[in-house]
Amino acid sequence: MFAKSFNRGALGVSSSPRLIKRGKADITVRRTTGDVLVGRGTYGRQSWTGQTATVFGCSGFLGRYIVARLAREGTKVIVPYRGLTEYIRHLRPTGDLGMVIPMEFDLRNPEQIEECVRYSDVVINLIGRNYETKNFSFDQVHVEGAQRIANVSRESGVSRFIHMSNICARTDAQSQALVTKAFGEERVRESFPGANIVRSATMYGYEDELLNNIGKNKHFYLTVNNAQQKLRPVCVSDVAHAIDSIRDDESTVGQTFELYNPKEYTRKDVIDLVQFLIREKVWHVNIPTPLFRSFAKVADLMPFHYTSHHEIDMLLADEVPTGKPAIKTFADLGIQPHTLELTALQYIRHYRPSQHEEDPMEPKGYKAFRKPPVPVSNKDIVV
Repeated sequence: MFAKSFNRGALGVSSSPRLIKRGKADITVRRTTGDVLVGRGTYGRQSWTGQTATVFGCSGFLGRYIVARLAREGTKVIVPYRGLTEYIRHLRPTGDLGMVIPMEFDLRNPEQIEECVRYSDVVINLIGRNYETKNFSFDQVHVEGAQRIANVSRESGVSRFIHMSNICARTDAQSQALVTKAFGEERVRESFPGANIVRSATMYGYEDELLNNIGKNKHFYLTVNNAQQKLRPVCVSDVAHAIDSIRDDESTVGQTFELYNPKEYTRKDVIDLVQFLIREKVWHVNIPTPLFRSFAKVADLMPFHYTSHHEIDMLLADEVPTGKPAIKTFADLGIQPHTLELTALQYIRHYRPSQHEEDPMEPKGYKAFRKPPVPVSNKDIVV
């Protein structure tokens, strides 16, 4: 690459051609299309890696972390949205001026989807719902929508397609949300043969629906099945890191990843951990599943979302990895996931009583959290 070096002298400005050497890290060659992408500038926010990524579902929990990570590295990010621009305005400062580009779209409109992926070499689909609305059913979101995005991306010459699913997605699952996610994976594979499928366990973070729900409803937290659901909670930043690594590594084309915590918990274990960290007892009430589902079906009729019987079904689904050798995990990407016990406090500290707000994580003389691996059981919980 040639550039001009300007030297200011007494008589004006003179210039001479100067050869700028590019390193191997500045060049990306896409295996599927053969496209050569050359970075510009120094690595980081004020540069461009030569890559453009479209992130569908960018306004969700995981989306903001992926957009922030891509933009911070110098990737140009297209952020499709529907509704109001206020839903995605918090994403624009994550990148340099002009590097995060909002575009309005409708999931049912192929022309608008094509506009969003026209100049992208990577498309990441994070769109998903835990409940149906009057505008979109599970089939329209998880199956038809995913297939439409994959089809348009392939026809537009997109090099990489990453589709987000769920570790509990099975065609024989009890929850219709998980069933449609499984069928969505199949449709994506058919439409975009080199697509990556990423199945994540329950994620936790600042805006999660696991730790924060327990802390927010600590005086009356509702559970089913005596809170015996098996969980593999994983930090949302780890999942964003994994997806970024998959995007950047051409050897991962067409692979399926399951991202989960190496340690298995029950929902009761997580409740006990939260009440230990916030220094206050969490009063959880177990409700018979048929009764809770009936109540949730009535709530489905409300004009605003409170809960859904589909979400109750998901509370009964155990997060069990498939364990197949062909399925990749964090270890295959060289990522060590965060430990729940050592990171959870930063997300729920604000639920502590005021007198314990500034207390450290460990009570005086309590050493259990300093032992690797961290053992946490009911007897370790101090209420």
